[in-house]
Amino acid sequence: MSGAAEAGVAGADDGLGDPRARARGYYMRGFLAVLQSDPAAARPALERAVAAAREADLRCLLSQSFSLAAIAANMAGDHTSTRRLSEEAHDLAADLDDLPATLMALQSRALIGLSDGDLDTVRAAASQGVRLSREAGDLYSLGMMLLNLGSAMLMAGELDESKPLFTEALRLAHLIDDRVAQYCLLDALGCHAAGSGRARLAARLLGAAETVRSGAGASIQPFLIRLVARAEEAVTSTLGEPGFKAEYEAGGRLSRDVAVRLALGEPAPAARATPAADAGPLAKREAEVARLVADGLSNKRIAARLFISEHTVDSHVRNILNKLGFNSRAQIAAWMAASGQADGRSSTASGSATFDEGSSDTV
Repeated sequence: MSGAAEAGVAGADDGLGDPRARARGYYMRGFLAVLQSDPAAARPALERAVAAAREADLRCLLSQSFSLAAIAANMAGDHTSTRRLSEEAHDLAADLDDLPATLMALQSRALIGLSDGDLDTVRAAASQGVRLSREAGDLYSLGMMLLNLGSAMLMAGELDESKPLFTEALRLAHLIDDRVAQYCLLDALGCHAAGSGRARLAARLLGAAETVRSGAGASIQPFLIRLVARAEEAVTSTLGEPGFKAEYEAGGRLSRDVAVRLALGEPAPAARATPAADAGPLAKREAEVARLVADGLSNKRIAARLFISEHTVDSHVRNILNKLGFNSRAQIAAWMAASGQADGRSSTASGSATFDEGSSDTV
């Protein structure tokens, strides 16, 4: 939490000062706790936000507080409170000409619908949210609504329809650096990959999502828990437990930027061309090995060139593949060429840097 947010919360706790500041302070505390999927912290803060917003006659903030409180109650399994709070939020938002209140009410309905498996409600709320947020240019809300709508389609088995929604949302989350949305979308696209029969990609994306999620200090969103569990079960059935673990851990070692590009099917970011020795995420020796891979040399020839064992070369190549999120030597060559570090002699630098389940390239 930022210093400003902490100050606002402290002001809310001391019972003094401007009632409007107290209401906003409680609301912000509840908002952050909901983002972290922590209903135990969110519910009391949002109860106080509701009371303070009423006292200060902040009707828009009151509506948003009801919406968030409904989400928190649903996370806690309190379905009676969920319905009551959701209805109050919806009724109040309907009386207001306020876009944030409307979008928060729609977000509440969509998330509760995802948790309850009420996909018709999710589709209706999220579709309206996509339209309104797109018209307003609200990128944060647009990304959330696309995630909601895509998740409903994924749950319904509509794989072709869900993927473009997830990818647009992930591009937006990457653009605005929304890390909670990024982990949710990496998980969602991992589940999509599992459902599409791309087991290795699925395992890597799920591993990457876990790293991003823990880095953001968040707990997994309730509606994702079942989807991820089913995806992991399907992938483990295909790859076996050791295979799933290896791919999952490899995904967990990816940088956030590389993980996002992997999910989007885009080339990994090129390392800066200057200074020439800069190979981005690669250590110095790994960069040397990668350049020789790009020149088309076999592991045996690389070992002779660098005066190291063939086994050591093999280890370096595997580390390079894991760090860059690749599964073939051709992808290494393409990445080196794109970063300006290959010397151009190689005829193997034609591979795409996207993750190809069917690749026959070997390490």
